[in-house]
Amino acid sequence: MIRKLYPQGKKKAFSITYDDGVTQDIRFVELLNKYGLKGTFNLNSELMKNGFEWTHETGLVIKRLKPEVVVDLYQGHEVASHTLTHPYMKDLTEDEILYQMAQDKKNLEELFQREICGFAVPFDYYSDLIAACVKKCGFSYGRMSDERYSYVPPEEDFYWAAGVFHIMPKFTEFVEGFFETEEELALCQIVGHSYDLDTENMWEKMEEILQRVAEDEDVISMTHIELVRYLKAMRSAVITENGIENHSDVELWFEEDGRIFSVKPMK
Repeated sequence: MIRKLYPQGKKKAFSITYDDGVTQDIRFVELLNKYGLKGTFNLNSELMKNGFEWTHETGLVIKRLKPEVVVDLYQGHEVASHTLTHPYMKDLTEDEILYQMAQDKKNLEELFQREICGFAVPFDYYSDLIAACVKKCGFSYGRMSDERYSYVPPEEDFYWAAGVFHIMPKFTEFVEGFFETEEELALCQIVGHSYDLDTENMWEKMEEILQRVAEDEDVISMTHIELVRYLKAMRSAVITENGIENHSDVELWFEEDGRIFSVKPMK
């Protein structure tokens, strides 16, 4: 019986992806760095440039980070597109959707001097047209706002639903279950905004989770693009009685009879 594993022979993966690039990200990135963990941050380049801000229903003023801050801040973490100006996508034409995606990708790549591979939709609307535009713009995945409440990783990279939104009632139960599950390639992916940690008074709870992830020898922290690339590579592996063929360009990890081993790419 061969069990599929994550890089370094880890049984489970933890991923956290936050939207909007707000000032609370500074504190949150400090937490991630403190525990040696990785995050994915989905940015709106035009709103960052314009210093956009708005008032939350609690009275907290939410402010976008300035471009001159984010380059150093997100070192070691993934940056993804969240559209240029955070529109509700249902109201846009195809050309408008493509512009929102492509221009944001271009702006972020110029700012960070690295490839921007991922897209996370703003608000809660996603469609076949949006998925087609994500592909056309050259992204490797499109993340919806849907929650799966499942530890089984999605198989559709362009219709990717995360595990749980961190202010939902099932959040604590979902995270606790992740540490207990024996699901193969179990994934705990959390979505949200770092300003929620202020408005919901969640900083202490989130730090407890991050510390627990860092201390769990079965768990690896991965960015969203790292997950997508590894899982895609794993799906292409051919497992037979005679062995494992790795047809990707990524080293894959497995366990058999308690022995952990890796299989290097064939090419």
